Amino acid sequence: MGGFFESFLRVAMIVLIVGPVTAWVARVGAKERGDANESTERFTVRMPRAPRLLMAGCAIAFEVIMLVPYIWQGLSLGIWDHQLVWLGHGLALAALAVLALFSMPRIDVDGEEISARNIVGMRKRTTFDHITAATLHTQMMSIALYTEQGKFSSVSLEGVCSSNLLIRLAEEGIEVADAVQAPMTKASLCWAAIKPLTIVFLGMAAVFSLVLIFMAVFANVDIAVLAMVPFLFILLGAVLPLCMLSMPLRGVLLIGRQERELGFCFAREMAAHGATGTELEDEDWFVSISNARIVAFRRDYIKKISAVEDSDSGNRCMLTAKSGRKHKVYAAGSTLDDLRTWFRRGARKRTMTERAQDALETIG
Repeated sequence: MGGFFESFLRVAMIVLIVGPVTAWVARVGAKERGDANESTERFTVRMPRAPRLLMAGCAIAFEVIMLVPYIWQGLSLGIWDHQLVWLGHGLALAALAVLALFSMPRIDVDGEEISARNIVGMRKRTTFDHITAATLHTQMMSIALYTEQGKFSSVSLEGVCSSNLLIRLAEEGIEVADAVQAPMTKASLCWAAIKPLTIVFLGMAAVFSLVLIFMAVFANVDIAVLAMVPFLFILLGAVLPLCMLSMPLRGVLLIGRQERELGFCFAREMAAHGATGTELEDEDWFVSISNARIVAFRRDYIKKISAVEDSDSGNRCMLTAKSGRKHKVYAAGSTLDDLRTWFRRGARKRTMTERAQDALETIG
């Protein structure tokens, strides 16, 4: 009975707290980006307020949640467990560290001048005349600017006015290139699909480890608890990403089926098309990564593609192969629409700004 109740609480937490909060952050962030200043002369690329407010709220909540039982135990039972207070401090500091990660990086554009602030608050200044290159990483959701001295700054694509920056770069004649230039293979697509999740999990491991170290130093917790640190990194940084491989693996298996039925090698095919990075759209191939899933099909494998529909696992469409076999293809709705458009009307020449907009649509 206890196990059932615990499972019920976990599901309830996801349904009633985690899900709505995540949806709220995505919805508010999308609204803030939509309402942002459209000027390309003066604007600021920064993270939306929603995730920053969330982290600030978490910091306060951690302190309160630990302080309430501390006071209750002290007044009613006479037990003043100071470790509860220190745990609240540690969790709050971790939330504030994430808040700084969200809040500090920004780019301010004022006419020809660009001012960038990094994660530790240091500022650098330059002008558009000195920007020699720019890259866009649609999986990591980041834009990077480069000068002759090297990397000048990077900012999140999810930030407010990120589209303004891409448009301004185009106006200045600065080409925005794909940040991923590695040859396209099944292995590289798999890694690109789970890389953002892996970094998130490693970040979680780092935060939890810092909390444990904080408790060991300030709360007189047994130092043996630090033995959990490597296991946290193994679990969150290795085991969980390997479990997440099931998402892109479906796409890899579909590529393998096409290889067997049509008699080609995917790596050689991509090399012949000069494909690098994570996306390709030409007359023969459609390759994309969406929501950690690989969508890769050769035109002569497909007979028809159904309309996009919602399901419990997300947006999907039914793809029928010329052999008669049917495949359920899961991805963001915009990616599936692009797949259907490519199949019906042919390849499109998409700019990096359009790719950025598609990436933003996948997160709301």
